[in-house]
Amino acid sequence: MDPRIERTTAALRTAVLELATEHDIDDVTVSQVATRAGINRATFYDHASSPADLLTGILRTELDAIRDEFFAAVGVTPDGGAPQEDAPGPGASRAGEDTTTAAAAPPDPRRVVDSITRSVAGHVDAHADIYERARDGGLSAPLFRLLAEHFTETLRAFLVGHPHLMPVSHDAAPADVEQAAHAYACYVGLGSVGALEAWLATPVPRDPEFFPRIARTSLATWWTAPN
Repeated sequence: MDPRIERTTAALRTAVLELATEHDIDDVTVSQVATRAGINRATFYDHASSPADLLTGILRTELDAIRDEFFAAVGVTPDGGAPQEDAPGPGASRAGEDTTTAAAAPPDPRRVVDSITRSVAGHVDAHADIYERARDGGLSAPLFRLLAEHFTETLRAFLVGHPHLMPVSHDAAPADVEQAAHAYACYVGLGSVGALEAWLATPVPRDPEFFPRIARTSLATWWTAPN
């Protein structure tokens, strides 16, 4: 990447993160970001369509990295399929090692949800000054959508990759499995963002176990009783 573009990108990142800690992102203007970053408005639009677009793009990159690590850990690709057998993931065994046990052990659904919630809670806590505006009545629309999409897409792919976890017929058509996975993921994802808002509304220092605990204990029984 051109060094000038790298510098501008870094300046914009710093500027919008700083401004988002001072104001609700919906109230931040392009002029404010451009001035803080030391660039002009035209240059800003080369990178994003709005301050909210810039901020969510930065935060989405972090969340995407969390999702990629999760998918690698549970052996699922973003489309819900299994990774190629010749493409070893994290923790792959060395030649000659017995992989029978690891290959036969399916992911524990409760551990899956616990992993997702803890990782996202860590991300939110790292940007607490931005996200904690939930105390003023709820997350701004861009941030709510960002987190909802993250939870929904992560869970959807996991459920498509493990359809036996859902209360759907064993001979259900692929389209029906996909539809059910999307619906269940939306239900859990949107509820998870609501729980995050409730956690962010609690006084500092916040209980780090609150959000994972709520997510874990709110699971439907079918998560731990595969059909």
